[in-house]
Amino acid sequence: MSPHSVHSIQSMQGLIEAVAPYRQTLLDHPLYRSMRSIDHVRVFMVHHAHAVWDFMSLVKGLQLRLTGMQLPWKPVGDPEVRYLINEIVLGEESDEDPQGGHISHFELYLRAMRELGLQTEAIERYVQDYRWNMDQGEHTGLPDGGLAFNRRTFDLIRRAGTHELAAVFTLGREDLIPDMFVRMVETMNREFPGKLSSFVYYLERHIEVDGEQHKHLAYRMTEWACGSDPVLWQEAAEAVKDALQARCALWDAIVEVGAMQVLEEVL
Repeated sequence: MSPHSVHSIQSMQGLIEAVAPYRQTLLDHPLYRSMRSIDHVRVFMVHHAHAVWDFMSLVKGLQLRLTGMQLPWKPVGDPEVRYLINEIVLGEESDEDPQGGHISHFELYLRAMRELGLQTEAIERYVQDYRWNMDQGEHTGLPDGGLAFNRRTFDLIRRAGTHELAAVFTLGREDLIPDMFVRMVETMNREFPGKLSSFVYYLERHIEVDGEQHKHLAYRMTEWACGSDPVLWQEAAEAVKDALQARCALWDAIVEVGAMQVLEEVL
């Protein structure tokens, strides 16, 4: 790390500018225009379910660090930061269920998968059997791209400082997801009108709840975590770049599998 790079980022705006090329690469990914059949959507969902799941662990990791999660309870950190994390946890774990009551986004995603005829037993077993800091073994029936994405996310949660975790949550997930999902909703509504109701509802909920209010609260959380230390800002930038590259690798894997399926159909 050069002295120049250490002192080049000292603010939220500097962090946003530092990761902008990686973010744009992801938003320009061919994935969004490659889903031309229901089978392509199925391939996407089997892979992406892993990112839906580990997002909850990323949020919980921040909740453990930034809120009063021990007994006896004591006030911790910035009240606005606590509000952000607690609100997002509430929405992720128990959002409004379009069928009535409440449901987690991961459970909603599994429902959408089943509506498309996908089997969810393998990933449900994987989630239930996952043990922290242990070799997870072999997972028959799960995509390599999704498993690789989980490994990178959980490695981040284990080793990262709070500033890195906050930055990845903010610029690698919360700020990014609405723009990614807008592209997907446009594709879904154009290519498959009325055929993917639960999946489109999931996408639209994230566009709605991860919008301006959450984004700016997340910015505040990252600013609070990095403070005025340029080294922390630089470490945050490197963590976000790695997270965006991990997402690109996941998108690459989805496109590759989808293309192989089309090739097999032609042959």
